[in-house]
Amino acid sequence: MATAAAAAETTTTTTPPRRQACRGSCHCGLTQYVVFLRLPHPFSATDPPLPTDQEVYRCNCSTCTKMNFFHVHPAHPRDDFMLLSPLDPDRELSTYQCFEKLRKYYFCPTCGVRCLTFGGVGETVALEGDDAVLVGGGGGGEAAEAEEEGGGGGVPARQVWRAKWDGDKDTTPYVAVNGTTIDPREDFDLRLLTEQKRVQYFDGWSDPKDEKDPRWDRPHDRGCY
Repeated sequence: MATAAAAAETTTTTTPPRRQACRGSCHCGLTQYVVFLRLPHPFSATDPPLPTDQEVYRCNCSTCTKMNFFHVHPAHPRDDFMLLSPLDPDRELSTYQCFEKLRKYYFCPTCGVRCLTFGGVGETVALEGDDAVLVGGGGGGEAAEAEEEGGGGGVPARQVWRAKWDGDKDTTPYVAVNGTTIDPREDFDLRLLTEQKRVQYFDGWSDPKDEKDPRWDRPHDRGCY
């Protein structure tokens, strides 16, 4: 009889990837989000992602290593990530910035878990119809349902916070979630991603002129699996 691990591995390697709504949270539940990913994660050394594809990687720079951040970048920063709670992360989450301060490393002020790195401008919007259904309708907690009714079979509109396009085609928001904060699911197993070499390893520690190319077999110096 196949073990659960073997069954999960079979699912990961043979199931055609499709867009999935993945929920995640910090430990205490103050931070809650939905990220849309193509799962099982399809990319590897023989089929690397394009710059516009989703990415799963580790970086060996001091910031990412000290934070133990397992980068999961959705393909479309605005459409593929929605913060359900809180709706004002700059006010209700704690923030760390470093160096040029282009990105905000949000973490929960209660439990300390770091779910999200963000660069750009965010906005609160009301999702209706099918979009509201995908993220769970009105929901509870900080991301309570909006007053107006949406479509989707009477599902209430849902307020979420997400990246805002600023109108400049040359500017794209930066969104990365910490993969360890995605709720457990069979088609996103961090063990299998590593064992099957579907995690890229970036060299962010070296000076730009000495930076090594991304690789899939093992982390660069000072990095970690």
